[in-house]
Amino acid sequence: MRRVYFIVLALAAASAVHSVEVAKTVKAQTPSQAVAALVSHRPPDGWKAQDYANSGGADPVIAYEDGLDRITLRAFGGPGSAYKTPALFLAGASASTMGRKPENAGSVSAAGRRLALYKRGFPMSLGDPHAPSGPPMLGVERFVILPAAGGRFVVLAYARESPAPDLEGRGDAAWGAFLKTVKLPGRKT
Repeated sequence: MRRVYFIVLALAAASAVHSVEVAKTVKAQTPSQAVAALVSHRPPDGWKAQDYANSGGADPVIAYEDGLDRITLRAFGGPGSAYKTPALFLAGASASTMGRKPENAGSVSAAGRRLALYKRGFPMSLGDPHAPSGPPMLGVERFVILPAAGGRFVVLAYARESPAPDLEGRGDAAWGAFLKTVKLPGRKT
């Protein structure tokens, strides 16, 4: 019996040492760090920053907001990701307008590449959600898909949380300036 106790004790000690070594080698990344490992950028001046992760931490997000305008960087394609490929993303709910495929909206340059620009509508929470109304009012999001290292990809998006257009064009100007700062680490653009 005493021999079994020592064996169990030795196994427990070895397991604890292994767990500590694994914890030392695996550092938890913040969503901002995870996105920065795939793409670098300069945030829009004066915009409020926020980071979070979806899919149980598998899909990191950086978001910048200024009033009704929002620019996001969403990374996909890693283990546990909601979207393993750009094709799955384009076919999924995150790229659709209430189930309809995104519209082709031309192209833009980012990270030294010419990328397809897509447009989609998203329902906005306006008014009383309990009062009967017609079809939901839609905000507009424009986005591009930037391939990144290791089969990953980053969706760069600009959304306006309003059915009214931005008459001054400040959000569009910030989006355009932002895209010019996007770079892939380790690649000359």
